[in-house]
Amino acid sequence: MADEEPVDQKKYFEDSCKPKCVKPLLEYEACVKRIHGDESGHKHCTGQYFDYWSCVDKCVAPKLFPKLK
Repeated sequence: MADEEPVDQKKYFEDSCKPKCVKPLLEYEACVKRIHGDESGHKHCTGQYFDYWSCVDKCVAPKLFPKLK
């Protein structure tokens, strides 16, 4: 058992939480589509990207922290 490679539980929990964060994901994807082709580099979707991952992290945290040693 000591020789086994530890498994990252966060990835598993993220995959289970992503369906709960559809609205922020759709907002991010809409932003990406909206700014596609922007040559100036001034437009970005950073806010929507972080909103999506914040939603995922808020869902994952209560499940993940009890599993940490």
